[in-house]
Amino acid sequence: MKRFDDRVALVTGATGNLGQSICEKFVSEGVSVTAADLRQDKSEAFAASLRAAGGRAIGCSLDVTSTESVCAAVAKTLETFGKIDILINNAGVWMHPDGVQKCLSETPEEFWHEIIEINLCGAFRVTQAVLPAMFEHHYGRIVNLGSIAGEVGLPGFSDYAASKAGVIMLTKTLAMELAPKNITVNCVSPGMISPVPGETQPTEGNWVGRSGERGEIADAVMFFASDTAGYITGVDLPVDGGRILGPRNNHFHC
Repeated sequence: MKRFDDRVALVTGATGNLGQSICEKFVSEGVSVTAADLRQDKSEAFAASLRAAGGRAIGCSLDVTSTESVCAAVAKTLETFGKIDILINNAGVWMHPDGVQKCLSETPEEFWHEIIEINLCGAFRVTQAVLPAMFEHHYGRIVNLGSIAGEVGLPGFSDYAASKAGVIMLTKTLAMELAPKNITVNCVSPGMISPVPGETQPTEGNWVGRSGERGEIADAVMFFASDTAGYITGVDLPVDGGRILGPRNNHFHC
């Protein structure tokens, strides 16, 4: 069985490090891709690089805080490819607008709203917009990007942690709602990921002893997005080197 059979994917946050890796892996397996991100010029330049590598791809601007922008991106995808089989809700932010982590007692309300609006409400808007197309074909794969912060919290980033916890619960609830429509909904929750493509850094913060590489996150996303994962739905998969298993004990060795 092929992992992907004439599939079309819409990827949000496509020009970020993880978004690029996801799109590149999709086109390498014959999936047609809409690479959507805030800036049209960056999205189209990235899509052009995917086409130059032999893939089918278009770029489009997408602001997940705007219903009008979301609907326009979905319409452009349908006009170009005729359907949407796969949605990757990857667009998101974690740092506060001023670049400083803050205790909840010091977090301005507008910062809280911005993080929730992008990470959680954005996933809601894009998912709602693509569902009619998935209903029409009685098929869909939705993969949301969570975070281990949404599972165990992250001091200084209560807004980010809350938004990602919401994404995880949105995943589970949608999985139950959409299963009768042959649409699966799963979530990948990364731990610490190296900012350098193809490289990792040593760390004592998890059991594996290194940071993750963005391709490892993309591989997990690809699995959930594939035809071969049709019996899996409602799963939140931590890809974190064992970070949330518990404190690493550096004094005990088997």
